[in-house]
Amino acid sequence: MIGVASVSLFAACSSGAGAGSAPDPETAIVGTWGSSGKGQPNLVFDDGKVTGTDGCNGISSTYTVADGAITVARFMSTQMACTGVDTWLRGIHSVEIDGDALVVRNSAGDQIGTLDRNDG
Repeated sequence: MIGVASVSLFAACSSGAGAGSAPDPETAIVGTWGSSGKGQPNLVFDDGKVTGTDGCNGISSTYTVADGAITVARFMSTQMACTGVDTWLRGIHSVEIDGDALVVRNSAGDQIGTLDRNDG
């Protein structure tokens, strides 16, 4: 099982209107992160629920937004044995939104992967 994950948002500085204001984490996290291709990891955040796959097993959980951080509860997961699939997403503990990428970190704070925003 995968433990609790926390999401932090970092906004890039810009000189346009609204410069210095971070995107609303409640709306910034909504959508699909990662590839929808077979054997590829992805997460879908919407309306307090997060679903997806680590590339092999389906995963499902809930998330909450508080004080600019998004916390993901422990994942429920199928337990299929797959060969040739890197299941690094199972090590998720926290993530950060960096532009159009979701940076995934383990419990030690080490980056273990990224998922690109998938708007298509």
